Amino acid sequence: MKQKIFIIEDEKELTDLLENIFNREGFEVFKFRSGTIAVKALKYNKPDIILMDLMLPDLSGLHICKEIKDQKDTADIPIIILTARSDEYDILNAFNFGCSDYITKPFNEKILVARVKACLALKSDKNTQCYCHEAQSNLIKFGDLEINPDRYEVYIKNKYINLTPLEFKLFYFLAKNQGKVFKRNQIFEEIYENFYNRGDRSIDILVNRLRKKLKIYGDLIETIYGVGYSFKFNSYK
Repeated sequence: MKQKIFIIEDEKELTDLLENIFNREGFEVFKFRSGTIAVKALKYNKPDIILMDLMLPDLSGLHICKEIKDQKDTADIPIIILTARSDEYDILNAFNFGCSDYITKPFNEKILVARVKACLALKSDKNTQCYCHEAQSNLIKFGDLEINPDRYEVYIKNKYINLTPLEFKLFYFLAKNQGKVFKRNQIFEEIYENFYNRGDRSIDILVNRLRKKLKIYGDLIETIYGVGYSFKFNSYK
């Protein structure tokens, strides 16, 4: 069965070029020049991966990314941003919203295809891990809180908490190192695989988003003023 790819891009010539590229690679291609229509299509047609511009005429790429990652049935779809915007803030913000990769225009065709296939391979590995017996997983439990790194899942009182991959990586990193204090640049280097510039603000944004999703359990992530962050289970009441 062919793998499905959604291409969300308002520039017709580029959309046609991308369609030709991925048709040659054996993908089933679905083209959208409107973000609104693409989001509606996800309700009845789930792709294996999404290739999307940030700047669309109706919805921003980040808005679409958030909608996809906030829904449990689409949260596992890898999203690759393909855009002319190369500012560090745009790149970090895209990863904070849950995208899997970020590619700037103009792009190399072979590298683009390779990175799409790499994202699909990573997704396949994660899905395979989901069939492992629970005894083989590295579950972390703190009272009503359960973190499953094999499935990138967090549960509180058996309720699934939908986190983006970056939010999960941050939470898991702090939780597995309970009590230790980490500087922002240490956290940055741990969770961002492809970018090594210091990004204090991006970590603060990510922590704030994570705390909102965890609600009262957000207090587990303690701010160490002037230093960084720490996970302290005994701080929860």
